[in-house]
Amino acid sequence: MFIGFLQFKPSLGRVEENLRRVVELLNHAQEGSVVLLPEMWQCGFDYEGMQEHAKKTAYVLDAIKELSLSKKIAIAGTYPVLEDNRLYNMAVVVYRGSVVYKRPKVKLFPLYEEPKHFSAGEENPTFELEGLKVGILVCFELRFGAMAWELKKKGVELLLVPAMWGAKRKEHWQTLTKARAIELQAYVVACNAWGKVGEEEYGGSSAIYGPWGDVLAFSEKGDRLCSAPLDKREIEKVRRYLPVD
Repeated sequence: MFIGFLQFKPSLGRVEENLRRVVELLNHAQEGSVVLLPEMWQCGFDYEGMQEHAKKTAYVLDAIKELSLSKKIAIAGTYPVLEDNRLYNMAVVVYRGSVVYKRPKVKLFPLYEEPKHFSAGEENPTFELEGLKVGILVCFELRFGAMAWELKKKGVELLLVPAMWGAKRKEHWQTLTKARAIELQAYVVACNAWGKVGEEEYGGSSAIYGPWGDVLAFSEKGDRLCSAPLDKREIEKVRRYLPVD
């Protein structure tokens, strides 16, 4: 299996433009791979238009489903979703044409005023892809060690971290994503937006880490599709060599 990220700079509030760009880049993804997109990639944190953007999420996901089916890939990211008159920052994973996982972001980021606009989720379940146990931490959730530890206890082998993480805190992002790979003894795919989106500058520095904490792929800036192979034997090896359960 190949795992990867699609780092890019979303245009604030321009759903169709962002979708076209993502589809264009994902057409180069390797068949059978798992690809992570940035958090809120379809519109960014455009709160003035968020209700309208959420109404377009079904249309966006239909396009992502079609692409995932034709390319035989899994595509993960977060989207604005309206459910029961509540707005959520929703992590969604599409695999071969179907939604196989969804859950709202649990830890909303006060600095970006998320609690004023989104409702928080309560649980962070894992899921499986081709026999691989996968977990997600959405952006700010990366800072909460207890959430990571719960995933470790569940035996997560691949952690996906979609984010729109500010450039001012880029060193925190790089340190925490690598630390989670070492702590979980798992592969980590961390995908961030980059460049100026609205008034905020995002830090990029998307990466893939192996279960030993080694850097398998990295991109500081630019629209980039990067991938690396995942070898379950490396997970088994590090957990056998350094048992920390």
